[in-house]
Amino acid sequence: MSDAEALNKTRRVALDLLGVRDRSVKEMRERLLKRGREAVDIDTVVADLEALGLLDDHKFVRRWIETRRERRPEGVPKVMRDLLRRGIDKQVIDQVLQELDEDLGSADEALELLLRNRIRYAGLEKVKGQRRMYGLLARRGFDPDTTRQAVERAWSEIESGD
Repeated sequence: MSDAEALNKTRRVALDLLGVRDRSVKEMRERLLKRGREAVDIDTVVADLEALGLLDDHKFVRRWIETRRERRPEGVPKVMRDLLRRGIDKQVIDQVLQELDEDLGSADEALELLLRNRIRYAGLEKVKGQRRMYGLLARRGFDPDTTRQAVERAWSEIESGD
């Protein structure tokens, strides 16, 4: 296979990967390496995709956070850990978090999550229900103060039947 053919194959593989879902730069590099592509071709293709705006860690982080917020609200610490694990630079994450509104990981977001799941807690004794609420929010990475506020508000709403 000629150098041009190898480069084109790497480009096709990268575009196929992007067709499935967004990728961070690090994820793209790792996936291409796993597919047996040459490092020099990977560097060229990644640079091309970045120049075209098809591979952009800022956009990746923004879309990833927005998608997760809709389906699965989480606290800022968990969001940070998950993105760092995906190879996103901490400065990029911090920039995007500053650009997004202040509600990420807020007590309102935690409360909304608890109220969406109110059926799980209705009918339980207070201590058991609140313990489960604390557990859910802790697993989702909400900080202790936010968790406490959201659990108190959610429990009072569940008790009042609102």
